[in-house]
Amino acid sequence: MHFLLLGSTGRTGTHVLSTLLSQNHTIIALVRDPSSPKLPSHSNLTIVSGSPLSKPSIAAALSATPSLGLPTAAIITLNTLRASDSPFAAQVSPPRFLADSVANVCEVLQEKGIRRVVVMSTAGVGDSWGDLPWASKAFMKWTNVKYALEDHGVLDAEMRREGREGVEWTLVRAVRLVFDEGDNKGEVKEVETLGSEGKGMKMSDSVGVESVARFLVKIAVERLFVREAVVVRD
Repeated sequence: MHFLLLGSTGRTGTHVLSTLLSQNHTIIALVRDPSSPKLPSHSNLTIVSGSPLSKPSIAAALSATPSLGLPTAAIITLNTLRASDSPFAAQVSPPRFLADSVANVCEVLQEKGIRRVVVMSTAGVGDSWGDLPWASKAFMKWTNVKYALEDHGVLDAEMRREGREGVEWTLVRAVRLVFDEGDNKGEVKEVETLGSEGKGMKMSDSVGVESVARFLVKIAVERLFVREAVVVRD
């Protein structure tokens, strides 16, 4: 398949990009910094400089590979930025960065007749808040992670609003992401899906970033969980 990928230099997006390339898909990556060392040189990868907050940038990315035609799907792994990885670090991204980016992407894709959009989200958004363990709720409420949660919540509402009926979206709500898996580093597991509410979530739950990346690609290719949100763990 031919994909538009946003967030390809992020901590999850780099794994999605490598998964797509390993499966011989072709990718257009819209990035703010095309010189990023996280972007490999590959014949199946086309890099376009621009911002997801700019509709002209998104439109330019879609037309960047005329010989391949338009992408058939988009995967979005954008996240908000803090001054550091500390959950107490100041928020750097503007308000509604995620929601406005996804709204722009959906609008441009709809204009081009592209329907499939898979978005990386987080457990605790929307109807999954009620089943989130109390300690996770406290962490999200009392640290600056709350700003990302709020933006993901607005993004969730954007996907469901009137006018999105033609978009075949999926929101993947990951529990605590594991980026350094220690002895299990590099091990990719099948994720377990817990529905949109995340029934059965536990404080000890986690999911490996590579496992999530493969799941994002799988459901985009196989058109699974269309117009649904789904909590995942491994």
